[in-house]
Amino acid sequence: MPEEKQTKLELNIDAETARGRYANLTVVSHGREEVVLDFVANLPHHKPQVVSRIVLQIHQAEALAKTLRTTLDRRKAGTLTPPARSDEEPN
Repeated sequence: MPEEKQTKLELNIDAETARGRYANLTVVSHGREEVVLDFVANLPHHKPQVVSRIVLQIHQAEALAKTLRTTLDRRKAGTLTPPARSDEEPN
């Protein structure tokens, strides 16, 4: 199997986005050309609230599914090392 080339991508992220959003439920829907991911905070005593919506082209959704599967398989096998947090010193 050919080895996949990994490209390093430098990303800019503002402080609000970097904090992230809490979601404990994902609703997936789709149209003819896209997949829609709604991330929902479903908390006790509150109406469920969509905290983020991501719309992906079909090929992007397929690539995401493949990447998620690979990552989860590696985690389960114990071969995935989490990166150091930005507020921690690297080993």
